[in-house]
Amino acid sequence: KATSLDQVMYPLILNRGRMRMAPPPVEIEKAEADLIASRDNGTPSKSYRLVPSKSALNQAKEFNLKLGENDIPLFVADRLAFASPKGPQLPLFTDKADCVLSYQRLRNGKSSLPEQPTIRTATLLNELESMERGTRPGVSQLAFYATADDVEKAS
Repeated sequence: KATSLDQVMYPLILNRGRMRMAPPPVEIEKAEADLIASRDNGTPSKSYRLVPSKSALNQAKEFNLKLGENDIPLFVADRLAFASPKGPQLPLFTDKADCVLSYQRLRNGKSSLPEQPTIRTATLLNELESMERGTRPGVSQLAFYATADDVEKAS
């Protein structure tokens, strides 16, 4: 099964409770209830973590990107955006190779782009924090992209 980042991140990883969102899948609702019950009873509870893939960790090292606990590296190619009905979407990829491949696809249709993309990095927790504080301009334009393999596994 697949779910959205907000349905997992806030109640399970950050232990902040649910944000305003659609009801989560039953599995997440049960996990959240178990966390709350164990916290209320004072018993040790399970913990949930985000764990980057080995590939993502190696890619982050290429950029000397420091990751904290529960953090995931994100890769962004300058001048890469996707069209959507709400305006351009700025993709944040969890895999550098997916980022480069998407840039190359765009470049094939728009030859004015440089041959090689300029890749920048960020971390998931830094992006979420800047969104929460309102210091991230264009929040509505950001879109997180998991790897194709991860999406296929969840289907």
